[in-house]
Amino acid sequence: MQMMHKIVAAALTLGLAGAAFAADALPPAQTFGSVSFVTGGIGLDESTAIKAAEKDFSLSLLFAQTKRGQYLADLKVSIVDKAGNTVLETVSEGPMLLARLPAGAYRISVEHEGTVLVRTVRVEPKGVARAAFVWQPAAEATID
Repeated sequence: MQMMHKIVAAALTLGLAGAAFAADALPPAQTFGSVSFVTGGIGLDESTAIKAAEKDFSLSLLFAQTKRGQYLADLKVSIVDKAGNTVLETVSEGPMLLARLPAGAYRISVEHEGTVLVRTVRVEPKGVARAAFVWQPAAEATID
């Protein structure tokens, strides 16, 4: 019985240490108007921290290119509400963006190398709305 208590205590300690480590690796929260958000996800520690924090946000975005499953950063992101108000405008610092938005419908535009992808997302009062923006690579020219 005493061994079971030691195992439970050790598991709790490791779990709390892991949660603290993930919180340390989470990029700092930013704000745009009344919307708080986190962007990043470069490297294993930061991407793990963002994934762990996802439950605390209402919107989760992922940016990638199909060529070799490459993740993208430095993208212009714009989120507009149903009334046409820009609620978030930023440049992503990594392939992931989490935002705290009120429930409602949003139009999300993301630009990569001059190509804009647009998604409409419905944020519910509970849970996390997710959207992935995946660009197809441009055709490469070949020289014969």
